[in-house]
Amino acid sequence: MKIKLQIALTALFGVLAFSFWLFVRPAVIMEREALQLFLWNGDYLAERLAVPGGFARYVGEFLVQYFLFDAAGAAILALVLSAVSWFFWTLLHRSVPSVSEKILFPISFLPAFVLWFLMCDMDTSMTLPVAVLLTLLLMWLLPEKKTPSLFGSIALVPVGYWLAGPVILLVAVWHLRWLHQPFNKVMVAMESTAMALLLVVCVLVSSYFVPYSLENMVKGIDYRSIQGDKIGTLEMMEYDYLQRKLAWEKVLEKANRVEPKAKACHHIVSLAKYYQHEISPDELKMSLYKPFTALTSTTSAMMMSDLFFQMGFVNFAQRTMFEAMESMSNYNKSARALCRLTETAIVTGQYEVALKYISILEETLFYKRWAQKMRQLATHPENIKNHPKYGALQKIYGETEDMLFI
Repeated sequence: MKIKLQIALTALFGVLAFSFWLFVRPAVIMEREALQLFLWNGDYLAERLAVPGGFARYVGEFLVQYFLFDAAGAAILALVLSAVSWFFWTLLHRSVPSVSEKILFPISFLPAFVLWFLMCDMDTSMTLPVAVLLTLLLMWLLPEKKTPSLFGSIALVPVGYWLAGPVILLVAVWHLRWLHQPFNKVMVAMESTAMALLLVVCVLVSSYFVPYSLENMVKGIDYRSIQGDKIGTLEMMEYDYLQRKLAWEKVLEKANRVEPKAKACHHIVSLAKYYQHEISPDELKMSLYKPFTALTSTTSAMMMSDLFFQMGFVNFAQRTMFEAMESMSNYNKSARALCRLTETAIVTGQYEVALKYISILEETLFYKRWAQKMRQLATHPENIKNHPKYGALQKIYGETEDMLFI
């Protein structure tokens, strides 16, 4: 009965997490996918594994590629958080079996709730919850007897550090569980201290071989953004999410409830009014007063690129997406950005440039088929004029002068 109740409560926690991410923060899910480029090739894997915590980062980015679909992203986050809670509960039960389960089981949800809270902040990447889950799994695999567990923990510190990053410090902390058992308490404390010092040595040594500062090594590579507050506000992400879904009515409903603060969001509202036939094309163009002042974050730059591209200002769509690409979190690339740059290159006749981007996108999972279709256009440009979208844009681009927005 107790086991069934614990499983049921963990499942309920997962359902709550899934509902939160799908119905309350779907914009955060899709924005995470927009800020990375996961490639299915050996070079990409080797690049990630070449730094401490790279395996956790690789797995995290592997999972985030599915965030292109908000339901899949919500399910993945719910499963990861539930798994963290379950493994932590198992480890707690092993370390202090004398404590009542009525106390331990509620405590086991604390790490998952902390990660849940942190993941609401876009500066925290998926690497962190994956690193925590990986560390808990490695701790769970350690032998239950003290001496084998000690030798396993000592070996696990450097190996785990390279796989998951500095969060492997939890292994040294967990070794303190032997303090309440009939062992030499001073020796147990010294062993845990020695493991912590071993981790410090690993961090210092690795800092000489990887292109990251010691501060970033201590904090964990890619646990958080190296330069914070560049991605954008939640308001920007929500408007970006709605305009990517072409939910123009919901954009106007949201703006009517609360006036948007960010200038980029105001421009998206104007675009929604145009699509809802509330303003004319000239009025939409006139609403773009000093549009580059709206480029205050990565998300706003992507929003403005979408707006310019839909209005037919291809050069500005290309320029703003370049701005977004260069301001990407932790110097990542972006599949979404590469798609837009492919489109602008095809419309402007830069077919070799388009093929460069296409060759990259062909090594992704969800953009490969789209990239293959674009390759047909880039290699046979005579077919572009018959394309319902790019043909019209190319005609407009060839027949009109560039407009300078200042």
